Amino acid sequence: MTPKSEVSEDFVEWAPFWPSLPCGESAEGSTSPFAELPSEAEVQPYWLQCDAAVFDVRNVGYKQTREKIPSQFALYECVGMDIVRDNRRIDCILDRLREADLPSNWPGARWEEPWKVPRVLIFNCQVPYTAGKIFGSYPEEDGGFSILNYFVLSREASELLAWNSPTPALQLWKRFVEEGVSTKEGISLKVVGRVEDLDKHEVPESFKRFNNKPVLLTRSATIYKKRLPEVLEIDFDVRNWNYPTRAAMVSYHHRAREAEVEIGYLLEGKADDELPEQWLGYKFRKSEQKGLLPALKSPIVCILLYTHCFLSIYYMI
Repeated sequence: MTPKSEVSEDFVEWAPFWPSLPCGESAEGSTSPFAELPSEAEVQPYWLQCDAAVFDVRNVGYKQTREKIPSQFALYECVGMDIVRDNRRIDCILDRLREADLPSNWPGARWEEPWKVPRVLIFNCQVPYTAGKIFGSYPEEDGGFSILNYFVLSREASELLAWNSPTPALQLWKRFVEEGVSTKEGISLKVVGRVEDLDKHEVPESFKRFNNKPVLLTRSATIYKKRLPEVLEIDFDVRNWNYPTRAAMVSYHHRAREAEVEIGYLLEGKADDELPEQWLGYKFRKSEQKGLLPALKSPIVCILLYTHCFLSIYYMI
C-alpha cells in the first residue's frame, strides 16, 4: 500500500452520490449501495490519495532509450469517487449535476479561464455486468454501472500556469482539451492500473506481466466539452473493448473486490517536446475485509480490466 504521505488538512471530499465509495476507511456498519451484506460480514471498498511517483512514465528521449522515470506531481488531485447505476448506461454524468454543484478548489490552488484547462475533470468508467456477444450490439438491458472519479486542478499545476511556465505535459493537456478527442495517431489518453497485492490473488501467471502497463483509451472514449471552460468529462465504455478482455473481466469479478489498486490517467507523450509524461490524476483503491466475503452485485471490476488484460487490448480499444 502506498497512500499519499501528505494530504492537506483542508482537503474536502466531494462526491455527489457519497457514500457510495468514500475516501478513507468506511465507518462501522456502512455498506455499498450495490451489495447485499449479511450482518456478520462486510466488504466495503474505499479510496485513498497516493503518490504519483509510484508510476513510471516516459522520459525525454524515450524512442531511443525506452527509459521511464517516476512521475512528477499530478496535474489534478482526486477529491472523490462514486459508483452509480441505472436501468441504462449512464452517459455524461454532468447532465445529472447542477451547474452550481461542483467541488471547490484544491487547497492552495486557483484557476483562471484564460489558462484554457478545466478546473474540474471527471472520468466515467462505464462497466457492464456481462461480456456480451462476440459480434453484434450489446444488450440494452445490461445498463451496467459507472465508476466516477472527480478531480480538481492541483496546486502545483495552477502555480505553473499562473507563471506561464507549463510543463510539456501541461502543454499537451491544453492541446487535448482544445481538440476534444483521443486517437492513436494524434493525442492518446491512457489509463494504467497497478495491483499492489497481486501475488496473493489467484490469477493466471501470464496476467502478471501486464500489471502496471498502459491501456489506450481511444474509440471507447467520449469527451464532453459542454461545460468548458470549467469542467471536462471523459467517459469510456468497456462495452467497446474487445471480447476476450470483456470475458476475462467477468471471469475475475470475485477477485476484483479483494484487490488493492493504484489507478492513474495520463496523455501519451510521443515527441520529446511532449516528454516527460505526467499524470493527469490518480487514486488508490482498497477493500476493507471483515469476516467472510459476501457476494457483491456489482464488484469494482474495472481495476482488473486495467491490469489483467490481454496484450491485444492495447491495440484494439
